[in-house]
Amino acid sequence: MSSGCSEWNRLNRRSFLKAGGTTLGALAVGDAMFARVASTYAQSTGGTGNLLVLCELAGGLDALSFLAPFTNSVYQNRRPNLGLAADDVTALPDNANYGINNQFQFFSDLYASNELAIVQQVAYPNGNGSHFESQEIFKFGVRNLKATDATNASWYERLRRTYFNEPFGFLDTRSIGNPQNYGYPDSTFRNAAQEAFGRLARMRQGGNATQQAIRETYARIDQLGADLRERTENFTSTGDARGEFYRAAQLASADLGTQIIKLRYGGFDTHASQNDANQNLFPRVNNEFEQFVNDIKALGMWDRTTVVFYTEFGRRNEENGSPGTDHGYGSHMILAGPGVNAGLHGQAVTTADLNERSLPYYVDFRAVFSDCIRNWLGFNPDPIFKVGGETFDEQVGSALFS
Repeated sequence: MSSGCSEWNRLNRRSFLKAGGTTLGALAVGDAMFARVASTYAQSTGGTGNLLVLCELAGGLDALSFLAPFTNSVYQNRRPNLGLAADDVTALPDNANYGINNQFQFFSDLYASNELAIVQQVAYPNGNGSHFESQEIFKFGVRNLKATDATNASWYERLRRTYFNEPFGFLDTRSIGNPQNYGYPDSTFRNAAQEAFGRLARMRQGGNATQQAIRETYARIDQLGADLRERTENFTSTGDARGEFYRAAQLASADLGTQIIKLRYGGFDTHASQNDANQNLFPRVNNEFEQFVNDIKALGMWDRTTVVFYTEFGRRNEENGSPGTDHGYGSHMILAGPGVNAGLHGQAVTTADLNERSLPYYVDFRAVFSDCIRNWLGFNPDPIFKVGGETFDEQVGSALFS
């Protein structure tokens, strides 16, 4: 990302992987870290060098509790307990009929400073309200999971493999965990074997070509872990929170060619006592995201960063008796960063929409991610989403990046 790249980042990985032959593929099956290295085969085709941060809000974010059409009588009538009033929101400066929940104050601040875009009523065709299936569809980027081979890797991992040749090109905060522990041996055979091969690689050379390739490969894995630990050990955050956004900033600070960071916040399946749940969830996401932005600014990376918030589906327009909201359909995607075309996008929520059981579907989530890939990362999204005969409506309605 910046001029300070590590030694391994300057080496030709294609030559390195080729030296291992089929042995690398066999070992990759049992070693997740090894698989990450062995699967990195494509040379970079350029790109912008920007960073895309994907924040999954798992469980089904209630879009109408984030961006409320608070002046609409149908909205208020269908939500006598959960409806947000004028005092509960910050009205949008460009549309006073809609307001962002005050528990997302930093999001409101970004919107006012032209650094937040909201794509309304996003989903995929023929949604079924299943957490498991919907999360998989968002992960793999295909609607028909059973009819395509695209489910061998997430869409963001396919993007990495196709366009940028970096072992750390895509990072998931939950997979990496604490970078200071990354690559150390633990109670599992995989990490114990990794350490053993690392020691072996540092011993005398010799043996046949296959044995030599194994030693060199595990030496490289050992070095990758060391690089990540070394490059994150001095990271200092601007705040005290140690959630997933903290981990994302820590990984971004490593400067290891990362172009996509994935993180996840759960707990949004609010069938009951939704207001109580949101009082904990919403400020947590808001405050930890604000800390992330401050951290990224301190790293000098904010101008090259876009954060995308998404959820697997929305919730019903009418509250239930708990009071909460049940599984719905359309929700909103939120893009934050200096490069976004700020404001409302997609289809505005109308009275007719609110009279439906759930918010309808107008924008395909793949159209939003495609725009991010094309216009923020600088790659062609067609090979990523148009797989296995899949097609989708590519129209968002307006440009998401300025």
